[in-house]
Amino acid sequence: MGIITPTNTSVLSFKGIQLYHTARSNCAARVRLLLEEKELPWTSHHIDLGKKENISEEYFGINPKGVVPSLVLDGEVVVESNDILQYLEDKYPVPCFRDVPDDLQPEIDYWLQESGDLHLPAIKTFQYYKINAALLPKTAEEEERYAKLQKDPEMLAFHGKHSGGKSFTEEDADSAVSLLNQAFDKMEEAIADGGFIVGRQYTLADISWSPTITTLISGGFDFGPYPNVESWYEKIVQRPAFQEAVIEWRKKATYAAGVDPTIPGPAEVEQS
Repeated sequence: MGIITPTNTSVLSFKGIQLYHTARSNCAARVRLLLEEKELPWTSHHIDLGKKENISEEYFGINPKGVVPSLVLDGEVVVESNDILQYLEDKYPVPCFRDVPDDLQPEIDYWLQESGDLHLPAIKTFQYYKINAALLPKTAEEEERYAKLQKDPEMLAFHGKHSGGKSFTEEDADSAVSLLNQAFDKMEEAIADGGFIVGRQYTLADISWSPTITTLISGGFDFGPYPNVESWYEKIVQRPAFQEAVIEWRKKATYAAGVDPTIPGPAEVEQS
């Protein structure tokens, strides 16, 4: 979706980088990760999805799907996390995270597209089946408000699966796992040389996918068949920017919810 014209015109006067995000969302985390890697100053607008802070006319006026993240840069609004990554890369090209030969550039685009395409049917479905649906029951009033605000048919269909006391099924989860396994089969091969997803350079592809691994681990996804992916992920976890953008924000959500951070388990929703 990229750059949009918001109906909430209050954000048009914003200066600098303003990020609407939530602590444990992998989509929001990838944007924070790029901001930290580029050492860009940014202002946080934390949206508590557990409290349904996104289900409001004010926020839907910024992001027409009511999801996070949303970036505002000097009054220009950008939505969809992978579009935000490329937008920031274009605006702030140093340091460069597309520093690969021309013939490998399409591979970066492929992995960005893949993570976006898999978000609803695979990543988000898996997490909702495992964790989020139970954490995010909507009252009848909240469901009615969401239905009025949400215009995207895919989002309506997705959230309809756990409305009115319904839940995601084992069949939904199996389909999600199958899609994820197909993606990780390709990724396992791509990083077999011990490098990164695209060549031997750390790129937007790694920035897009690494927080998703964190999210899937919390849901209990089995990465045992993917030792190369595990090694690649452990290497990225050690980066200071990842620690700040992903790990520390997850800790903040855990402490805010009064949960012991040493005990595995969700303290806030994982997905937007």
